[in-house]
Amino acid sequence: MTVSDSTSNNKTAEAQTDLQRDYVRDALDVLTNALGPYVESQLRATFGDQWKRNARSSFRRPREESPVGKSDEFTWDAHSALTVMWDQWNAVFRQHLGHYERSLVSELREFRNRWAHQRQLNFDDSYRVLDSIERLLSAIGCDEDARKIYDTKQELLGREFSDKINEEQITKQNVRNKWWTIGVYIVCCIAIVAQMILSWSSSGYLIAGFVVLVFIYLIYQRMQFEPVIYGPRECRKCFRIIYTQECPYCGKKPSTQE
Repeated sequence: MTVSDSTSNNKTAEAQTDLQRDYVRDALDVLTNALGPYVESQLRATFGDQWKRNARSSFRRPREESPVGKSDEFTWDAHSALTVMWDQWNAVFRQHLGHYERSLVSELREFRNRWAHQRQLNFDDSYRVLDSIERLLSAIGCDEDARKIYDTKQELLGREFSDKINEEQITKQNVRNKWWTIGVYIVCCIAIVAQMILSWSSSGYLIAGFVVLVFIYLIYQRMQFEPVIYGPRECRKCFRIIYTQECPYCGKKPSTQE
């Protein structure tokens, strides 16, 4: 593998990682919008006017941020909703949910922390996150949001399999093209050398030898070179048709000159 191939593979892996993180981020947003109101309503039903105090008590470590600040401003996110749900499980949520849903909450807390700390998430991780979010949303009765996650799951699955199929097809095409090119080199080399030997004197052998060396070098270079080809695809962010792994439109910075 050449340095350029290694660099290309690294860029491809980084682009795939960024894409997985985007899927997880969007799914966590859907989870927050549905889980926040659910957690708050269950807290209100159990603790009444003291629900904020009990919600705040779930954040005991200094680094943890409570959704309820000193000014009683309240903002849910995935971290706070899952933390309160886990900490208040016995008092509030086990009356309506079972051990399986509790394991989903624990799992989603771990994946959310991995996502927030910029840890790598592969396809298996991302698909599992989406699947767990869908199951938890279904368990709390948010069927519409669960369907959104289901659609996102199918999109992620489709992209993964289509990328694998495209990669296999491109590899086969590259191998065929490579051997066709090498065959053409060999035929041309034989034809040129034969013409030199038949048409020229003894000096023609020296030139013929040089031509053979040149074609051997070309064949060697062709054997080493693996072109990187990307088929047309739709960018998930801007929905434009692109031909590279990274979208050239999303990467453009807005102009500061007006």
